[in-house]
Amino acid sequence: MVEKKETNILAEEKPKYLTLADSKDYEIPALNLTTLANVEKTMGFGLGQLQDKMVTETASTLRLIIYALLKETNPKLDLEETGKLVTFDVMKNVSEVLSKVLSIAV
Repeated sequence: MVEKKETNILAEEKPKYLTLADSKDYEIPALNLTTLANVEKTMGFGLGQLQDKMVTETASTLRLIIYALLKETNPKLDLEETGKLVTFDVMKNVSEVLSKVLSIAV
């Protein structure tokens, strides 16, 4: 008999931190409906369109989604600065969060 583990649907997800090219830790907020709605507003399109945008405009869409997530807790960042802070060296740190967002968008 397989024992089922109960999931607490009311548990609050904790924010994550990314260390970017300037060696500073940037908070990425917990992914909840409000955060995702704000991300959509910042990006100017819905999460359902994210995968298509990643195919047709990969670099600009990648920068935009990272910016939209970081903007929630780091309002002083702008789009250009975000792009400069996300170098290939820090992309491994970013991929986990992006995978989560992309899985929600499907």
